[in-house]
Amino acid sequence: MVEKPAVASSKRLYASILIPALIASIIMCGLTYYYSITERQRIMDETIMDYAEMVATMPPVVRMVDTGVIDPEVTAFLRHMEETTRQIDVLVICDSSSRRYYHTDGTKVGKTFVGGDQADILQGKEPYISSAVGTLGPQRRAFFPIRSSEGTIIGFVMASVLNETIDSLRARIVTAYLLILALILVICLLTAQAFHSRLKKTLLGYQPEELATMYIERAEVLDALEEGIFAINTDGEVILMNQSAKRMLDLPPATRTEGRLLTEYYPQTRLPNTVKTGKAEYNISFVIGDRNIISSRIPIREGDKIVGAVSIFRDKTTVTRLADQLTGANHMVETLRAFNHEFVNRLHVILGLMELREWDKARDYILNTTLVSSQAISDIQHRIPVESLAALFIGKLVKANELGITLTLKSDSYFYPKSRDLPSDCWITLVGNLVENAFDELNSHDYPVKSVEVGIYSEEEHTTIVCDDTGGGIPEEILFRLYDSHTTTKGEGHGSGYHLIREIVDQYEGTIHIDTEPGEGTSVEIILPV
Repeated sequence: MVEKPAVASSKRLYASILIPALIASIIMCGLTYYYSITERQRIMDETIMDYAEMVATMPPVVRMVDTGVIDPEVTAFLRHMEETTRQIDVLVICDSSSRRYYHTDGTKVGKTFVGGDQADILQGKEPYISSAVGTLGPQRRAFFPIRSSEGTIIGFVMASVLNETIDSLRARIVTAYLLILALILVICLLTAQAFHSRLKKTLLGYQPEELATMYIERAEVLDALEEGIFAINTDGEVILMNQSAKRMLDLPPATRTEGRLLTEYYPQTRLPNTVKTGKAEYNISFVIGDRNIISSRIPIREGDKIVGAVSIFRDKTTVTRLADQLTGANHMVETLRAFNHEFVNRLHVILGLMELREWDKARDYILNTTLVSSQAISDIQHRIPVESLAALFIGKLVKANELGITLTLKSDSYFYPKSRDLPSDCWITLVGNLVENAFDELNSHDYPVKSVEVGIYSEEEHTTIVCDDTGGGIPEEILFRLYDSHTTTKGEGHGSGYHLIREIVDQYEGTIHIDTEPGEGTSVEIILPV
């Protein structure tokens, strides 16, 4: 039966986690076992050598060997010391002819030393450790000389540990290490299982191979998008930037941006502010280089925690141009509707004069009637070569005629769109609201002169909009809170005009100045650095 690829991949992932851990655990236990055995052997050798030296330098022992008479008190003392210490298995005291004066096994006293490894110590060599077979079996021995008061070697002391004791100790150490290794293996199994489960959860149930494939595929998709996309973490470091974003930032395609601060490539970015506030912003207009950009900034959340932010933006030059044309068409339709409404009114006047048989008056009325002169339209199109804004102004001219208000575009006005300009809907909002506010004020009272003048001036570094009216001015109590969204002097349903104007001015870091006098009118000047 063939395993499913996902199952086989899961098993490989589990094995890739578990096997290295097991190998590392076995190597670690082997190294520590070797070190432990070696250290135990060293300590054991030091112990039996120290023990042999201590006994060989005891004055009663030296005297007993020197006189050649076995002393029962010395024998009793040494036996008591062996029983209480238990650090050695065999203790032997011999004279220079290898005759035993003391042996752990009392039956061996008086007999010759067995093993043949005592010759070097009797010949004056330094104390040493050897391995030999004695009367009690194989053992590890330490030899130390017994010297008379004149310094002559008169015998030796041998202290040893039986090999069976050493083997027993090693067996206990091996057992302990096997238990430790078994425990480590269990821990490795549990840890590998937990890590495997955690990794699968982190990878959203995908296998690493699947995720790698998805990453490559999605990277290709992201790079194919016209929209620029970059994302940052909470430290402001780039975690993603597609090729469109690199092109808009004038970066070479091969630039490695991940892990670098976004401000290194785009100092004006407001994306770190999105990380701090956690508030999404949609369809924000701004400029990168000479490109007009529309962007949305969205925080990246992991549960309730913000872990970064992503910005999706696009060069809106072409789209903005199409939108301008569509907006201009809409304003032209509204203008034509206004023309139609006014034209119908004029036809009714002509019809009434004809019913009254006032032929001459009807003739004069027809000859003198005009809605908006062709010269005025031509002049507006020349000074405002943006379809949507020009159509808006023509529509306002028709409305001004209906209201009995004189609307004029100042003769020195000239507005031309620049590569780093605002979207056309911003200009429409600014000009439209300024003119409507003036209309509302002039239409609210019977002023002797009802006039509105608008000037639009494009310069290299900024654009200025001026709107003057001959109304009654803005009262001081209204002026103080003019930009509040609900402030109005025009009744229910009004009051958002200046609030909208202020939002656009603040967004593009412009300035607005209002000069108003009671009974003299109002002049509004807006300067935008675009």
